[in-house]
Amino acid sequence: MDQDTAPRPAGSVILGCATAATIAAAFATAVLLRDEGRSGWDHTVPAFWPLLATVLVSALILLVWPRHHRAAAVVILVCAVQLIGGGLVASRDWFQFVAPEVLRLVMPLTVLVVMAMTVVAGAALLLLFRRPAATWRPRHPGWLVIGVLVAAVLPAWWAVLSDFTEMAFTGQIALAWSLPWGACLAAGAWLAKPLRRLTALTVAAAPLVTLALLLTPMFPGTTGD
Repeated sequence: MDQDTAPRPAGSVILGCATAATIAAAFATAVLLRDEGRSGWDHTVPAFWPLLATVLVSALILLVWPRHHRAAAVVILVCAVQLIGGGLVASRDWFQFVAPEVLRLVMPLTVLVVMAMTVVAGAALLLLFRRPAATWRPRHPGWLVIGVLVAAVLPAWWAVLSDFTEMAFTGQIALAWSLPWGACLAAGAWLAKPLRRLTALTVAAAPLVTLALLLTPMFPGTTGD
């Protein structure tokens, strides 16, 4: 298969999974807003919709401009991993405030979102790391250290700040935010310099978008004043 067309099958898979996740998440949001008056994503992934939209756009880039497949795969991976963690946290949150009859509807939809994003992340990894086994030694081990620090510092800081009385929420912070960010930065240890920079920029953009949406809600599932 020609190198310029090889990413297109992966792009089709990613686009299909992202579309399915969008439909499932939109339906779950509609059900929650109708029956509970809230979408629920505001407690887990405030940037849920921008992240999902970014995956969709990047999948289209894979199909239309496959020569940029590695850059697109980096962005897709960062977004998809955050959506996986956020979906797992959301599935726990539903039990906190959703009525049992509503829970029976939204839980399968949330599972579908997580499964779809898992496939998306796997496809992105395949695009990034199609290489001989002999080259699997990290090019830049320092990025592994950075990834571990990012993954550990935020939940540890919150645990200390809360005097270790909110460990469940500490785990949610780790699963929805710090672990996805840290894992993606750690993956930069195997990437070339331009892709490492793109990974860092995409990870850095996530908390900025999250903060912006918390302050000025523009999408379903965000909070603000």
